[in-house]
Amino acid sequence: MATQIHFYDSQVRRYLLQFVRMFSGFTVKTGKTMNDGVTDYYIRVPARYGDASRMASSILKNNSENIVNSAPFIACYVQSLDLDRNRMQDPSFEDTVAVNERKYDETTKKYVEQKGNSYNVKRMMPVPYSLIMVVDIWTSNTDQKLQLFEQIGVLFNPSLDIQTINNPIDWSSITTVEMTNITWTSRAIPAGLEDQIDIMTLTFQVPIWINPPAIVTRQNLVRNVINNMYIENNIAGLDYSPDAFEFFNDISKDSCVVVTPNNYAVSVFEDNGVVFVKPLANGNYDANITWSEVIANYGLLHDNTSRMRLKWHGDIENLEEDIIGTICSTSDPSLLIFNVDRDTLPVNTIPSVNRIIDQSVARPGFNGLPSAQVGQRYLCGGDDTDATSVWGINIGTNDIIEYNGSAWVTSFDSSAYEGTAYVTNIYTLQQLKFVDKEWQDTFQGIYESGYWRLELLEE
Repeated sequence: MATQIHFYDSQVRRYLLQFVRMFSGFTVKTGKTMNDGVTDYYIRVPARYGDASRMASSILKNNSENIVNSAPFIACYVQSLDLDRNRMQDPSFEDTVAVNERKYDETTKKYVEQKGNSYNVKRMMPVPYSLIMVVDIWTSNTDQKLQLFEQIGVLFNPSLDIQTINNPIDWSSITTVEMTNITWTSRAIPAGLEDQIDIMTLTFQVPIWINPPAIVTRQNLVRNVINNMYIENNIAGLDYSPDAFEFFNDISKDSCVVVTPNNYAVSVFEDNGVVFVKPLANGNYDANITWSEVIANYGLLHDNTSRMRLKWHGDIENLEEDIIGTICSTSDPSLLIFNVDRDTLPVNTIPSVNRIIDQSVARPGFNGLPSAQVGQRYLCGGDDTDATSVWGINIGTNDIIEYNGSAWVTSFDSSAYEGTAYVTNIYTLQQLKFVDKEWQDTFQGIYESGYWRLELLEE
């Protein structure tokens, strides 16, 4: 047995309801109130759809022909419904629009300011019809008729727009109601002896559309490109780790637009010689985020092939100076290994150092430190101390010393240097950055949303 498909969207019914609503709420003045005899007394004129069935009409008259219909009263009904060939277009035409939902938070049961699911809606060409509506205005005297016509007549000059649905992608939601004819009275001249209610008839033409069902499909690829966008006007006021990197200081704009799926930040850090990357929820730095949640919004992770880009310089629109490295999964779902491409690191501004030492305890030729040789350079990370007895000079924290063949000299005086400098530790191949009077790793730290990027394969 074939499956029967039933589709009913109440489209014509909505047109009729909106049409009747246009004539609801009108009033007529019938005299003065009984309370003070001065205040005008108004009655509201009911407006109803007048295409009643025989059974309903019989009930309203109490099964008697002696019941007289009350007035004033407005009745609306359909005179005709015809196919409008003048407005007919290509019946095979289809139009597709993309729509996005707001993300729904299952915990709070509210919509949040983030993008949710995305859909494609394929709309079929609707069928045009010409709807002719008739409005009968029942009145018991000429004054009531004049009052109602003056209120209704000014609305149609010559037409009035109505909206049948608030769906933004319904291309037939708005139509025009145009008054085409007026019959002043239903009474004959002379009136005769019959006591007949006066009926004024207004005729309207309403071009309508009847839509077939639309085809709705959920997007997968496009939905995952960008999930959310926010505008941050106070960059300096953002909560970030002070030892991350100086991109906030480098931004010269008063505001910037930051785009990152779900507003994730990342933490880049080294542990036992291995650099890891951990996702963080933006703002409160929630560490309970797994990379599967993040990568699902991008594509597929291929170990040692997929790449990550870090914007150490702070210019969000500069794509040429990012620090780039391949990423690799680990047994911890919240950690990725980051293998940096050292060719993408900033250019060193001062010669490399052989090691980082604590000048207060280190001695040339002892504990693995080679004897003094020409060109040896050490970055001193110990506390300020009088090292004259060993090194022959006073050495400050963060200074770089060098052996010139006869004595140790200060090659980089951290207390006098202003600005940013870059140097590589040859022993570990770690590049260091001198900023705010101290040395720190060039790219380790927290990167806010918009300042890191994944390059993955599409699903």
